[in-house]
Amino acid sequence: MKRLGVLWLVVFISLAGFGITTIPFPFVAESLGASDFWKTFGGSGVFSLFQLIATPIWGRFSDAYGRKPILILSTGGTILAFAWLAYASTLESLLIARAFGGIMSGNLAAAFAYATDVTDPKNRAKGLGIVASAFGIGFAVGPPLGGLLGTDGGVPSMHWPGIASAALSAIAFLGTIFLLPESLPKESRKPIGKAKEHGAIEAGISPIKAMLSNPVLIGLVMSSLFVAIAAGAMQSVFQFWGRDLFNFSLRDIGVHFMVFALLSAVGQAGLVGPLVKRFGEKRLSLMAIGGVAVGLLLFATARNEAMVWAAICVFGLANGLFLPVITSLVSFEADSRSRGAVMGMFNASSSAGRIVGPALSGPVYFKLGPAAPFVISAVLAVIGAVLLSRVRAKSAAG
Repeated sequence: MKRLGVLWLVVFISLAGFGITTIPFPFVAESLGASDFWKTFGGSGVFSLFQLIATPIWGRFSDAYGRKPILILSTGGTILAFAWLAYASTLESLLIARAFGGIMSGNLAAAFAYATDVTDPKNRAKGLGIVASAFGIGFAVGPPLGGLLGTDGGVPSMHWPGIASAALSAIAFLGTIFLLPESLPKESRKPIGKAKEHGAIEAGISPIKAMLSNPVLIGLVMSSLFVAIAAGAMQSVFQFWGRDLFNFSLRDIGVHFMVFALLSAVGQAGLVGPLVKRFGEKRLSLMAIGGVAVGLLLFATARNEAMVWAAICVFGLANGLFLPVITSLVSFEADSRSRGAVMGMFNASSSAGRIVGPALSGPVYFKLGPAAPFVISAVLAVIGAVLLSRVRAKSAAG
């Protein structure tokens, strides 16, 4: 548990920096002349696109060289990405900085693989929930700071959010070097280019082929994809939705994101363990998707701030429960020596959802109206539930 605690701290600091820059980014892009598409896609969409490209690569490297070197390299790169963001003066430079940050944040596969290395099967969902809560709490701390730092003379600005995020990333970088021990023994590593047969996954087969050969993994990944699209759409359009319908300020939006992230963290760290013991991973994941859909429909029908808070509570808790539970199910299907690569592909599917969601939400919001992105996202969440209900996945009990 000590190692999980250090990993939690490193991930928390990194995500706090990301959360700081998330709130002002859409408004800064708008001030630089971004189109409806780039207003929502330019921040989280570009970030997730390059995270998608990098995640399986970082995951595979972590299987070959260990988790710690990958976390050190990527965390160091994050410092540069945030510093670049702070001084970007054009839309093109802003987008390039965000792309580089996405590449460096592809280390999520290594972080989750680290967590599976140091937990036993019966406690894996709980361990993953603890680590995943660092995302929620880090993202809770960041947005209020982003709301406070994200204006310069009343004009949206990335300067101080970028500086603050770079400083936090420097702390995470040092913590990874000095406090985080390696979790993957040399004898368990899978060198790149060397075929090794182990378990059900054939030697030399790429993570994509390994996943395609397992129907259960396909179902889990596709379910995660649709839920990620729904969540990505909501989070990328919320700033404009809150401003246009309820006249929320940048600080108000930061507080809303903070509460959303805290509730996600409560689901991930406080509720997922006991709920898995009572319902099992698959049943709980279906319940979580149902909560996601209900929360999205509450956003679509909100007419006052009380309804906004109700939507945030339901959506936040459900979204927080879903990730660690579905991640646990995927880990039980993955061979131990290829787990980093498979987890990389799984996290890549979430990144893909966070690409499609922002890509759709901007044009849909500005052309079809404020409720449209949330209704479409709720339908996608339901499709994800249908896909998940049809698979028979392993669990700690099985």
